[in-house]
Amino acid sequence: MSNLLQDFLDLDPFAAEIKRHPRTVRRWLDQPNGLPYTKVGNRILIHVPTAREWIFSRMQNQKKTRARPSRPTFVEFFKASQIQPVRTRRSGK
Repeated sequence: MSNLLQDFLDLDPFAAEIKRHPRTVRRWLDQPNGLPYTKVGNRILIHVPTAREWIFSRMQNQKKTRARPSRPTFVEFFKASQIQPVRTRRSGK
């Protein structure tokens, strides 16, 4: 067998390798900036090193969470605002 196609995989084995359904991979192929592939006859061949680069190029940085300002506790809020809580009668008396 020729070494010419050793870096290529058919669609189904490629999908199995990356643990995705073949329909998902087909959707990637159909996107405007989709997964690069070549066709030889009826076979869809995916060049594995190029696919790896394509997948890495789609990685996104995690969104940085902004630090929330610390909120005062209920008691600290009332102490700071000089508001006195209203006392209610207990039920049962």
